[in-house]
Amino acid sequence: MSHPFIFFPSTFISAAPSAELKILHRALTFYDVNCQYNKYLCHRVDESLHLTIPPGMEIIPGIGLWHVHGHQDKCFVRYVSNFILGAARIDGEIMETLWAPLNIISPSARGMSTPHRQECLDFQMNDCNFMKMICMG
Repeated sequence: MSHPFIFFPSTFISAAPSAELKILHRALTFYDVNCQYNKYLCHRVDESLHLTIPPGMEIIPGIGLWHVHGHQDKCFVRYVSNFILGAARIDGEIMETLWAPLNIISPSARGMSTPHRQECLDFQMNDCNFMKMICMG
């Protein structure tokens, strides 16, 4: 039996039903503190009026390589992607990889007013996302 496998960032449960999620059997989630967060995830979703996990979906928790080293040793072998069957070699860090481009403009942004700094950072993040999008093809 084939098991579709998909990577989701930490926020993957949608309030709106999705046809694509109904065919998935496994979901790999990455979150900085997934060792604790995942313990009560199903309970929190069950208590919600707006969230559901599709029946039969296995949620496999993972912790990114950068954050797992700050955890207990047992978290490394349980949650790092290298030891999760079917997972690719990924770092599991999404936001941290965006910091490097922001470091380029951070000296300039330091002296800006709050609204101007926010606009500058938003522009930089939008440009970064746009460049990733056009380089995918």
